Amino acid sequence: MTSEGAPAQVPVIAARNLTKTYQLGEQAVHALRDVSFEIQRGEFVAIMGPSGSGKSTLMNLIGALDVPSSGQLCINGTDIATLSRDELAGLRNHTIGFVFQQFNLLARTTALDNVKLPLTYSEPRPADPDALARKCLEQVGLEGRMDHVPSRLSGGQQQRVAIARALVNSPSLILADEPTGALDTATSLEILNLFKSLNAQGMTIIMVTHELDVAAHAKRLLRVRDGKLVEDRPVHGLLEESAT
Repeated sequence: MTSEGAPAQVPVIAARNLTKTYQLGEQAVHALRDVSFEIQRGEFVAIMGPSGSGKSTLMNLIGALDVPSSGQLCINGTDIATLSRDELAGLRNHTIGFVFQQFNLLARTTALDNVKLPLTYSEPRPADPDALARKCLEQVGLEGRMDHVPSRLSGGQQQRVAIARALVNSPSLILADEPTGALDTATSLEILNLFKSLNAQGMTIIMVTHELDVAAHAKRLLRVRDGKLVEDRPVHGLLEESAT
């Protein structure tokens, strides 16, 4: 499921001289310093960095949860700093599908109703929300689990529900924050293979992780350290090079 919103030649994400500074009392904390890159439609990008590197700040900006102190971040050609709070909320709901480490599902709500939740805030509302949610659950391989509440699903199945929920508004990109962090190795591989399948269908995916073997499933790596973008490279050969 891919978005038909923006022209193909416009990058999904364009960061130019991106800077974010927080003021803690009298101390200025430089979370991001002069970061520039572009992410094109259909890419699968991993963002890596240690704690305090700035990757969480970068993720918040890409997710339109915050705006830069200086520089520019455009999503589908729109500078997020020019948007009101309500416009940012609309951008998040229609353009970005979020996937979190802890799934963030409603505990007493079926998989189908969890997936339908973002449609509550959609304008215009789809003609048949149930059919759209079912299609997304089928896309992630949960045809037989639509009426199950989260407690009756495995961790991997819960993450699949979360991915289906992220897909339901046909976003331009999926933004996944440590999506395998709460899963065992075998289940993590299943989820990563699902992301690769979605990417092969044209979905743009940005995945934040601190694990090199997880990042290696993407096609491109952005590495952040001390608020700076220190590496931008294909992931091909990444694990072999790290072992030498």
